[in-house]
Parts: sequence; structure tokens; C-alpha cells
Amino acid sequence: MAQPEVWGHGSIVAFLVIVAILLVGPWFMGPISPPSFPLLLIFPIVMAAVLIFLMRATR
Repeated sequence: MAQPEVWGHGSIVAFLVIVAILLVGPWFMGPISPPSFPLLLIFPIVMAAVLIFLMRATR
């Protein structure tokens, strides 16, 4: 019996989304001000979308 592939399409998409957030997120922050409330909401919304996508992709 063959091992299932670890890095499927969903895993790659989740990885790229997290990398994009980490690279692009700081550009929207001011030099000394904390992140705004909408920017703080982006992270949990994106993570929830990735979780839902991964749950649907594994069905």
C-alpha cells in the first residue's frame, strides 16, 4: 500500500497564503503605529478560509 502524498494542492495553497501574509502584511502597517483593526481581522478570516478550503479539499 502506497503512502499518501503529504504536500497536496491544499497544503501548497495554505503555505503560499501564509507566506504572502507574512511578506505583505508589514507593508500595510505604519512605521510606529500598531496594526489597524481591519488588518487584525484579516489574519483570522484568511486562516478560517484556508481551514474551510482544506476541509473541503480532503473530502
